[in-house]
Amino acid sequence: MRVLLVAAAPREGSESLVAELAASADMTIAVDGGGAVCLAAGVVPNVVLGDFDSLTPAALERIAESGAWVVRFPAEKDETDLELALAEARSAGADEVVLTCATAERLDHTLAALGALAANADLRPELAETDLSGWVLAPGGRDSVELEGEGATVSLVALGSSAVVSATGVRWPLEAAELRPGSGLGISNVITDRAGARFSVTSGSLLVLAPILADGPRATMP
Repeated sequence: MRVLLVAAAPREGSESLVAELAASADMTIAVDGGGAVCLAAGVVPNVVLGDFDSLTPAALERIAESGAWVVRFPAEKDETDLELALAEARSAGADEVVLTCATAERLDHTLAALGALAANADLRPELAETDLSGWVLAPGGRDSVELEGEGATVSLVALGSSAVVSATGVRWPLEAAELRPGSGLGISNVITDRAGARFSVTSGSLLVLAPILADGPRATMP
């Protein structure tokens, strides 16, 4: 079951992306202000949840009237709205989640979002934004990803703790290399094989990021 999570930090063009992603998802969860993004995209989420500090009462009422299930949480809580949305997706039977509109604003929120995805790596998380695509790899979830796009830039970032990673079909191959958090070792690698590149992890959690550059090739899953 593929679940789309729509957060509250859209970029220019996010509305059309949300509409596209929702069309291929089995369930859509609007995360607080993500409800406004869904409204702008013409998407009716199955669930809208949060403490609703970033969604107006009028917008919430419109979403509720459209048939969405509203789940309200107190403002003072130990989990972020995204963590609660991931728990909701899991309880609904998700085995794959896609997060969008999550990286455009505050750095602390972006880092917390990536941490939440890493903590739920068994749900095979994907990150889909108008300017980048990403996949969280970890044993017990998605442990590898193959990407096409000769000349495209791909970066590897360890999440939480060191990760043991391999990369083939790229300018700087890696074989069971230790990638430490904050290390530049995996940054800005380039796909060189026309048949594509493969990235994998045998321990730890790894974020594979593929920026979408207007003046360059794009890395995509085949």
